Amino acid sequence: MIKSSIIIPTYNEERDIKECIKSLLVQTYKDFELIIVDDGSKDKTKEIVKKFVKKDKRVELIEGEHKGPGFSRNLGASKAKGKVLVFVDADMTFRRDFLEKLIKPIEEGKEIGTENLQISNNPKNIWSRCWGLYLNNEPFKGEKGKRGMIFRAILKSKFKKMGGFDSKYGYADDLTFYFKYGLRPLAVFDAICYHKNPATLKEVYKQSKWIGASIRSKWIQNKIAPFFLIVLSPIIVPLLSIKKCYENKSWSLLIPWMLIFMTVRYFGSIQGIINKNYFKKNVR
Repeated sequence: MIKSSIIIPTYNEERDIKECIKSLLVQTYKDFELIIVDDGSKDKTKEIVKKFVKKDKRVELIEGEHKGPGFSRNLGASKAKGKVLVFVDADMTFRRDFLEKLIKPIEEGKEIGTENLQISNNPKNIWSRCWGLYLNNEPFKGEKGKRGMIFRAILKSKFKKMGGFDSKYGYADDLTFYFKYGLRPLAVFDAICYHKNPATLKEVYKQSKWIGASIRSKWIQNKIAPFFLIVLSPIIVPLLSIKKCYENKSWSLLIPWMLIFMTVRYFGSIQGIINKNYFKKNVR
């Protein structure tokens, strides 16, 4: 029996999926299947994946509909043969021992799930620098043994028992088990992947729009909330820019880069809130 199943949801990922798959197929941990669930891509993502399917019997492509990554992850999990499920994104690449380190605490029976450290793979890009070098830094500060919030790997039996990911959370559907059950995975410090930050203002806006549509605050879900946020933008945007520079320890970015970045991110989020509140739309 296969020990692990790696599941990747894809939607228009032709620029990144090749490197993602290549970095998984050379892992020190070998006993896995790789399931790519395409979420209705309109580019060449599926054609690229099919080339890997022909070359490596561990790779499988499932062609789905555009219903969001949560739906695609659940679809992949329903077809998975492994005891452990690993959920990664198409714009990630991985250190060669990533799977070995990530899965070890689960295979040893010490944990039901784990999270890994994510580092930006485009740190020289100005908008990526504004976004931040570490994508999930908080659980990995200080001593080991801390808990994260995203289950990067989890026992399939536990995943099925909890009903899988809930697509209603949109961008944050991989936080389902934290939101619903308060469960937190072990943060594995030496399981490292590199995750692509938005590299253009268009990408920043698009990502922020999806994040905005996924905000769970009841106040934000009020239909008049976007109008208040727009009115308050001259105050909130500079404050958020200062906060982000403080978190990133990068004060040299404040003027003009962080202010531009945060303006685009702020209004992208508002667009996402409008999409969710008025049109019930919460997909990338």
